[in-house]
Amino acid sequence: MMDLPLDAWLMFGHAETHFADVEIVSAWSDGRVERSTFGDFARRAQQLMHGLDALGIGTTSPVGTLAWNSARHLEAYFGVPCTGRVLHTLNLRLSPEELAFVVDDAGDEAVIVDADLVPLLEKARAAGGLSGVRHVIVMAKDVPDADLPGLISYEELISTQPASYERRAIDERQPLGICYTSGTTGRPKGVVYTHRSTVLHTLVVAGGSAFSIGPSDCVLPVVPMFHANAWGMPYAATMVGAKQVFLGGSLDCSLLVDLFVNEDVTVAAGVPTVWLEVADELDRRDVPLPALRHIVSGGAQPPRALIARLRDRGIPLLQGWGMTETSPLASVAWPKHAMRDWDGERVLDEASCQAGLPLPTVDLSIRSDDSDDELPWDGEAMGRLLVRGPYVVDGYLHGRGTEQFVGPREGEGDVGWFATGDVAVGTPGGYFRIADRTKDLIKSGGEWISSVDMEAALMALPDVAEAAVVAVPDPKWLERPLACVVLRAGGSLDLDRVKEHLLEAGFAKWQLPDRVEVIDAIPRTSVGKFDKKVLRARFADAAGTEGSA
Repeated sequence: MMDLPLDAWLMFGHAETHFADVEIVSAWSDGRVERSTFGDFARRAQQLMHGLDALGIGTTSPVGTLAWNSARHLEAYFGVPCTGRVLHTLNLRLSPEELAFVVDDAGDEAVIVDADLVPLLEKARAAGGLSGVRHVIVMAKDVPDADLPGLISYEELISTQPASYERRAIDERQPLGICYTSGTTGRPKGVVYTHRSTVLHTLVVAGGSAFSIGPSDCVLPVVPMFHANAWGMPYAATMVGAKQVFLGGSLDCSLLVDLFVNEDVTVAAGVPTVWLEVADELDRRDVPLPALRHIVSGGAQPPRALIARLRDRGIPLLQGWGMTETSPLASVAWPKHAMRDWDGERVLDEASCQAGLPLPTVDLSIRSDDSDDELPWDGEAMGRLLVRGPYVVDGYLHGRGTEQFVGPREGEGDVGWFATGDVAVGTPGGYFRIADRTKDLIKSGGEWISSVDMEAALMALPDVAEAAVVAVPDPKWLERPLACVVLRAGGSLDLDRVKEHLLEAGFAKWQLPDRVEVIDAIPRTSVGKFDKKVLRARFADAAGTEGSA
């Protein structure tokens, strides 16, 4: 077999030749729509490669991107790593202090930034960061007045550069990109993706067991490009030649639905809160989306009621699971062939409401909390979830977080496991579900209560838009569950209704929450996940108080 390196050029190389006429659409929350093609993208990405060389940036140095989803950001996705440099996507929802930390921790030598995000970069510098940044490249024709080093216009940088770049020899195990974890339990940790791991992940993501996309598709990643490479969609769509649609700026679900309709989007991906808003928007408009083949939801377990709502509109919602550390996609809950004649509720139970089936090359292990023993996949045994595979991290940048890596057991070779921090249950059919995060499990009177299961049940209530369940201290039971809910417009809820509903859903009486807090919004981390540590701190004194806020 030919020993070709698995590098970024393998994904990028034939875009111009075979897909030059395929469209790329960049829509913005202010109503602007920019249209280009793969041919334009290939030319401009190679001009960027020359531009980075011209600035004298180190040939293996990290280059940050602080940017919205757009065609320009896609150019950087390839323009940076195809030169051997390392793409470091920066989370624009970080505080200035956190942003300063990750820029300096990664060693970014340059930052490519959208014009409206320049003030955030200035604040990060004022917070003591950007010590190694020599160039700030603004994705615009004109450069705003800002106290930042080496300011230059992106368009000025690339405009005079050649449109063809000689392919560099890149070791496939060389770093391609860096993405930092959200840092919910301390400082964010850097996850380094290699060229090899990214190509392998891209091949899997494009395949039928994951996003299932090809040249006839139009993909729209609602998930930000700064978050785990938008779950790999931009790389996969470029590799297979699918039309790409990006929505930049603050999320507007009305505009998002417009794009679904006007651009004939076939595949999209985002977090459950987005799909809840989309479902509401579709109800308001009562507009069909015949082109939309499926959407993938990740980041949290989508409510069963949401999956059913979209299914009834002819839109399959597939739950996916993964982490920054798994590149990130590791499973998708596709129904099996034998399920095609099952009734909808049974499919929901057995497949759609699970975290999914592990993707090709990904191994999962569910182990006892008290030992290293493998637990049976019987739909009941709950244990620590470990994962390994060729695109799963084997260590963090600068050697952090070593406690999360577990060595191989006898007969497993030399490759160990990554301890995810999730607690999972495997089913006899080979699916698995996330029962909770280890730190979010509630241990009441020595028995475990799954906050994830309770949240899913609460969000099935018609008046509940969102729900988060956290542990609060209790003098008798040590911990008790507290339900925090966001109501739909005009909705109402009391503790008795919550308890009645949870009993009907199969929860034992001792598991029921003693208190329900109705809140305006559930706090979120920088990547949109429920931030339960904020809720725990806020309601730590709620123990033992019965009633409904």
